[in-house]
Amino acid sequence: MNYRHLIIAAFVGVTATALATVPTYRAQFLGANWTGTGLNERGDVCGSLNVDGTRMRAGISHGGQTFELLPLPPGMETSRAFDINDAGVIVGAVCPNMYVVTQPTAAVWRPTPTGYEVEVLGGLSGDNYSIAHAVNNVGDIIGASGFWGWNPDHPILYTEAGATPLPGGALAADVSDQRIAVAGPTLIDLNTGTVTSIPLPPGVWQGVQSSAINANGDFCGYIQGYSSCSVFPIRYRQGVGWEFLGGCAPTAASANAMNDHGDATTNYYNAGSGVDFVGDGYVGLGSLIDPSQGPWYVSGGNAINNAHQILAGGRQGASGPIGTVLLTPMNAVVPGDVDGDGDVDISDLALMLGSFGLCAGDAGFNASSDFDSSGCTELADLATLLAHFGA
Repeated sequence: MNYRHLIIAAFVGVTATALATVPTYRAQFLGANWTGTGLNERGDVCGSLNVDGTRMRAGISHGGQTFELLPLPPGMETSRAFDINDAGVIVGAVCPNMYVVTQPTAAVWRPTPTGYEVEVLGGLSGDNYSIAHAVNNVGDIIGASGFWGWNPDHPILYTEAGATPLPGGALAADVSDQRIAVAGPTLIDLNTGTVTSIPLPPGVWQGVQSSAINANGDFCGYIQGYSSCSVFPIRYRQGVGWEFLGGCAPTAASANAMNDHGDATTNYYNAGSGVDFVGDGYVGLGSLIDPSQGPWYVSGGNAINNAHQILAGGRQGASGPIGTVLLTPMNAVVPGDVDGDGDVDISDLALMLGSFGLCAGDAGFNASSDFDSSGCTELADLATLLAHFGA
């Protein structure tokens, strides 16, 4: 019997909803001098350790634990990690000397039963340097290569055949599980090669720099005009349109990351960092942390997942070491609570059904619905949800 189809037939039309109320968070310090850059649905974090101001090393933090270093390939001395998918695949770069920031070579780390193995990906023919900065759950890897390591300008899609030019010719920032890459206000369908440009909002603008795309084709980043205060964090949602997520700044203002609910983390000049929850508005990162956690100073908001976990930088107290901080809703421990909103309801069931029968690495797999950490969403997970339905 196809349980997934049977259950779906009973709940046709059910969809996930936004948070009803903004949760309070607990904070976990993952390591001093680490910068977290990627967060998956299991709460695993990838990032890079600043060893001595120049040298860097890529690492992985599993479920709120302290970072562990990822292996280096033979002949390489330094590394950086940028993104991680739900199967734990990590992409970034390696380097044979200390200058991984300016002389990178694209690489991918894949989990094994005993740890991780690393593969050097390289770049397009004739390019000296390369980088891989995004990976989705179906295995697409997005990156770039070029003559200059700190500014590679040839967009790449990494496939089993190696590095190939990305359709459309634009530098993509991210790629969704639906195989849609985003480059500025442009969406690139890797299935068909179709390139769709989203018209900019009314006004006189230089353009949009994107940072992330979700499963719905929503994306975020910043838009830039021509005045002395011209940079605005912005989000585009399908069916809704452009949404400004803050006022202008002279230089640094951006929506850095977003989840499938459309919630976006933002960083705004010197006014701090926060998250704009769809339907609930903006909250500063520091204000999310429950007072029982003691004083924390956090900023950044480099990633947010569907369970509303947020990856930031910061310290505990005024004199604690500075590093990576993982913020997790304190109500996320409710059994069966897939969306992390503190209860178990139709929204959680909808997310469960969307992932039912799928495993890590499958398109559409939601690790938040894998309660027993088996790697798949199965009857045991559904039983957990149903046992707590209405809680």
